[in-house]
Amino acid sequence: MRITVTNLVLVALLLIAGSFSFLLYTDLQEAKATIEKYQDIEKLNQRSEDFIRALIYGKHKKYLTGEQLERYEAGLKEYGEPTEKNMAKVNEMKIQQLFTKKIKNKDNEAESYAIVQVRYETGDPNQYGDDYIHTLTVNSHWVKDAGEWKVDHIDMALLEDSRDEMLRKQAEEALQKAGQAN
Repeated sequence: MRITVTNLVLVALLLIAGSFSFLLYTDLQEAKATIEKYQDIEKLNQRSEDFIRALIYGKHKKYLTGEQLERYEAGLKEYGEPTEKNMAKVNEMKIQQLFTKKIKNKDNEAESYAIVQVRYETGDPNQYGDDYIHTLTVNSHWVKDAGEWKVDHIDMALLEDSRDEMLRKQAEEALQKAGQAN
């Protein structure tokens, strides 16, 4: 077998093309992994939104796991299943802000933070002033449970209450009347 310059050039080109193809293949795999990561966080962000809506309406059990699921079930045993009769009527629920992020160096854990405004019907549904409105924060800790994102801890805090202003006015009037009495 005779080796010619042409054969050497062809072999060299074949090696270069093969190594270039390998580099492109590894870059493609890295890009796919990055895209999957962002798709996972986008799915989790949507799941967070669905969870908050379910939480406000008391239908959030399917999103819970671990300690939070145990607390939910203990509450059911102690107080019974919520009914339409003992639940406030939610007229409107708005998620004002929602932010979801994975916890650094932990692929199977994430957190979501939301600010939610809920308007409850308390009187005539046609009279907006009779409604009770509160704004709250919902901080959820998420873990992957059997490949599905679930909440294992929830922190909720009331930020604002529509009755706050009414109570403030009542307190001011009481102070003024007390000052006039002296």
